[in-house]
Amino acid sequence: MFKSVIKIEGENPITMFMPSAGDLNVKTDTIFSNTCTIRDTCDMTTWLCVHNQTVVMYNEYFVRKNCIIENSRTDEKALIWAVITGGKVCEIISGHQVEHDAGAVNMGIMSKENEHIMHLAAGCKFSKISIMISESDLKIYNERFPIIFARYKNFMESNKPVMLEVIDNEGKILEAARDVQNAVLTKTVNPYYIEGLIVECLVNYYYEQFHQPLPDNYTICRKISKARDILTENFQNPPTIRELAAEVGTNECTLKKVFKQMFSMTIFDYLNDIRMNKSARLLTENQLTINEIATELGFSSQSHFCTAFRKKYGVTPKEYREGKRGVKWKYDEKNA
Repeated sequence: MFKSVIKIEGENPITMFMPSAGDLNVKTDTIFSNTCTIRDTCDMTTWLCVHNQTVVMYNEYFVRKNCIIENSRTDEKALIWAVITGGKVCEIISGHQVEHDAGAVNMGIMSKENEHIMHLAAGCKFSKISIMISESDLKIYNERFPIIFARYKNFMESNKPVMLEVIDNEGKILEAARDVQNAVLTKTVNPYYIEGLIVECLVNYYYEQFHQPLPDNYTICRKISKARDILTENFQNPPTIRELAAEVGTNECTLKKVFKQMFSMTIFDYLNDIRMNKSARLLTENQLTINEIATELGFSSQSHFCTAFRKKYGVTPKEYREGKRGVKWKYDEKNA
């Protein structure tokens, strides 16, 4: 369990408990969220994603009164890596008070003995990504990525309460953290993708802390994520697989293989999903003709569009616009 003690000047402290991965009887990579207001002092929204025995947590805070939050862990200790992704926070680290802007990064050990203390000033509003890797998960990561995680394993064994801060000179750590944030908020919970983002964050932290070059294979998730972004922005006229691979700096075979691992679908299926979701919105939100929608989405003909739409939703675009919904659409809507 994670234990948070919230101290407000002139009032009794509040103790809150949040389950760790081992306490949650949920399918791995499940995401859930909770919003609470603590005695008119702090509005806090939390999104949790459990991956094996690791917890990825995204928090948004709005602080109304000065308060201190002391976090610790009552069960298996964990390596905690955190970065401010937006806003500004005044935080106490190992007895020292520091103001952090977006991109501030630190790392430490959360255990029964070690507390992570945040001193929050009234009026501050910020967002934060935290990755809490359990001791058992860290051993697995160390076996897979010994170049990176051997140092973290040694740090875990030392049980140091001191948070190790780094300066994100190139902005890569913040970029990776915001990818994690986006994955949690959009429920992109493919296990390979979540694990890849965790590694990506720590790889960039490692690079900034120790200033050592990294093997290319540690950056493949970044390249495939960039490929997805390119497809999303250019779905009407997407590049060929060869062009896409060249643009992100990999080969066609790796692009196709890792893309399917990360997103559980082929590049073609991903593009088709974007078009179909867009077409469903256009059919209900505006007065474009079906032929105009087909043209806008990049289909070669209205007939081709209608065939693809019926395969996806079980009804024709005309029937969908008239309010008819096929069995497949009902299933998609229920599980959206």
